Amino acid sequence: MKVVSIIIDPPLSERVAKAFDIINEIIRTDANVTVYLIGDGVYCGMRGMTLETIDSERIQVFASKEDLEARGVQEDLLSKRLRCQYDLIGKMIVDIMESADRILCF
Repeated sequence: MKVVSIIIDPPLSERVAKAFDIINEIIRTDANVTVYLIGDGVYCGMRGMTLETIDSERIQVFASKEDLEARGVQEDLLSKRLRCQYDLIGKMIVDIMESADRILCF
């Protein structure tokens, strides 16, 4: 099963805490998860934040390069597992339409 999760809230919000709890549970079922960090969600990709609590090969995490730049977040502050990309919305739409079995938005 392929699950796509979209996170738009900052890491300290209750919604993001629930999102990562759900993502951890989904990964335990052997599903593959792709997380898209958009808007204030890009802060979840910083080192020491929520993203680094997940230790699995079945998760991919992408952040919007435009949103990182708009917030002044430097790449050296980001988790090593995070992939930054321009036009992330386009990639996300293609991923959802072509391969997602479930979509979660937080």
